[in-house]
Amino acid sequence: MPYVIYNCSQLSQNRWDTEHDTEGKCESSAVIRRVEEEPLTFSGDMKSALETIEQYKGDVESELGRHLLRTGEPSEFYAPVWDLLSRGGKRIRPAMVFLACECVGGQRPQALSAAAAVELLHNMTLVHDDIEDQSELRRGKPCLHITYGVPNAINVGDAMLIKVFEIANESEIPQDRCHRLIAQIAKRAYDITWGQAYEFSMWNRKDVREEDVIRLLRNKTGALTGLATEAGAIAGGGTEEQIKLLGDFGETVGVGFQVIDDLLNVSGDVKDYGKEIGGDIREGKKTVLVAHLLRTANANDRKAFIRLLGKKSITKSETRKAIRLYEKYDSIGYAKAQADTYLHSALETLKKLPLSDSRNHLASVAEFLVSRTY
Repeated sequence: MPYVIYNCSQLSQNRWDTEHDTEGKCESSAVIRRVEEEPLTFSGDMKSALETIEQYKGDVESELGRHLLRTGEPSEFYAPVWDLLSRGGKRIRPAMVFLACECVGGQRPQALSAAAAVELLHNMTLVHDDIEDQSELRRGKPCLHITYGVPNAINVGDAMLIKVFEIANESEIPQDRCHRLIAQIAKRAYDITWGQAYEFSMWNRKDVREEDVIRLLRNKTGALTGLATEAGAIAGGGTEEQIKLLGDFGETVGVGFQVIDDLLNVSGDVKDYGKEIGGDIREGKKTVLVAHLLRTANANDRKAFIRLLGKKSITKSETRKAIRLYEKYDSIGYAKAQADTYLHSALETLKKLPLSDSRNHLASVAEFLVSRTY
């Protein structure tokens, strides 16, 4: 069987700790990983991944339009939903729903309602998250609670959640699958609210372990991407084993995706990223970056960083100081390496499914999520 060789510096910048090395320590300059005879697509072709995502976009947007009125009275109830949805977004999670459905032998129409429901749930969580995090920008524009007020934004988010279940209930799939789909959406939605509460409990902590951060990510971003692939597998008539495999794959990809998102918050370009650069520092968000810095920094730097983390009146120069500390201790490089590790773990899970074009496309989308720079 062939091998793929990864340079150690790509994995962890010489910071590969025993606690993270589940397959053995790095030796010399490479980690050798065994791959199957017909390997997953892992070419770094971002254009191909974006084209895959794009081919499903029109269908899910049409389905959302069928269920969500664009105008009506009062306008404060209808306008915010399409304000957010019309700001773009790649519709990655719906693409994952469709691809997972196809991976288990399902057909595209079977996954349509599930894809729309997952996308609406994702956007609903953004509305409430932005309020709870006191965020300012979402997809390059003021958050809904800033434009329409907090009461309206809360109410609109609630309405979006209710519509999620209405859309899922209209799925053109057998009744037993439909019931299972609705139950899985409810479970994952509950996981997300638990994850949010867990994050609240971490706000005032001055120390945080990486395992705490990962537990949080699995129950927020991971829960959504896990739901996307589970929903597709359910809609397509997958077996229990296939549903679980695809759910594990999606959840693990989601962890890597969020690690990259947190990394971009301190190293991205606001025009591409669409959110406030350094906003996570002001919010006091606990990330893999934070956990790594607190674990590796000397006492003085650690104390200086803690003073800045969560400071609501933080200045731009203070934000830059915090980011320089991330750079000093290579927390950004470490986070990227950890995201790559989660990606490889997800791909190992995915290759347990039969080889197909849909499986390879799903692998390419996963790679895009964890390799993106915006």
